[in-house]
Amino acid sequence: MNPIRTASAIAAAIIATGIGLCANVAVAADDWPTRPITILVPHPAGGSVDRTARMLVPFLEKELKANIVVENRPGASGQIGVTYLLRQPADAYMILADAQPNHSTPIVFQNAPYAFGDIEVINAQEVGNVSLSVNAESPYKTFDDLHKAIKANPGKLSIAFPRGGSNELMAVQLKEKLGWDVLLAPFDGGGPARQALLGGHVTATTNGAVTDADLKPKVRSLALSTPTKLAVWPDTPYINDALKPYGVEIIPVGDVRFFGFKKGTRAQYPERFEKFIKAYENVMKNPEFIAMNVKAGTADETAFRGVEQSERIMSDLHKLMLQNKDKFGQK
Repeated sequence: MNPIRTASAIAAAIIATGIGLCANVAVAADDWPTRPITILVPHPAGGSVDRTARMLVPFLEKELKANIVVENRPGASGQIGVTYLLRQPADAYMILADAQPNHSTPIVFQNAPYAFGDIEVINAQEVGNVSLSVNAESPYKTFDDLHKAIKANPGKLSIAFPRGGSNELMAVQLKEKLGWDVLLAPFDGGGPARQALLGGHVTATTNGAVTDADLKPKVRSLALSTPTKLAVWPDTPYINDALKPYGVEIIPVGDVRFFGFKKGTRAQYPERFEKFIKAYENVMKNPEFIAMNVKAGTADETAFRGVEQSERIMSDLHKLMLQNKDKFGQK
């Protein structure tokens, strides 16, 4: 046997095997996803984050040619769901759908077992208004009506909100600036807070404006947290305009619904990350998806902002939470 020829044959076989392995890796990357993807919502069903995730699913399924399941794991201000997601592999098969600055709440106040940077932001899809809303059967037609009622009934009226974040920050600022003697009632999610309002258990809520609009004509919005006009509440004033007669103003806050992967996903699976981003961006451009957002009233708040801008939005709100930490937890 010719040793030179034998060595050449072995080398050729090794090269061929290597090429084959590379081809298999490439095919594996291109084939993703090969099983269902989960969108993890760390809040109860019925809230604004849950709505945002479920609106996205049918369009994203078509783009990725995969089944997508929305899974709600509420509790502990989102900690239960986020902690569960962070225990899973960073392989792009599980996506977090959450709200900021609510996402920062357990990190800032509750010593959550994770850090702000443990989630890689994909997109800050909705930068939304918070609405100060009341039951439509209540006697409160305007912000001034509610203000006068709170002043006339110290300690007897209440404001509910999803625990932490923009919703709570709006409520505590109003209480502080106007000297309201009112009970602040935190809930683990927007859905339960809305049920409390509909059931007549609380006087008002500070909650996601667009999702509140889904309950019309059962609820009425008295003020919005930012100057961004919403088609679903065309006559509702900006909160600082409503506050002008009282000579005060609050920090404008917004509720950001975002999507993200576990940290490390982009580095370990860059092809999957980019494939998802492309599919997601295509959904955001889809005329049917845009029309659905127009119908739902979320078109004014929705955009594909990209990773960098989304990270800045998230980071700025995290800093705002830290700066206003002493305003939370008041009763």
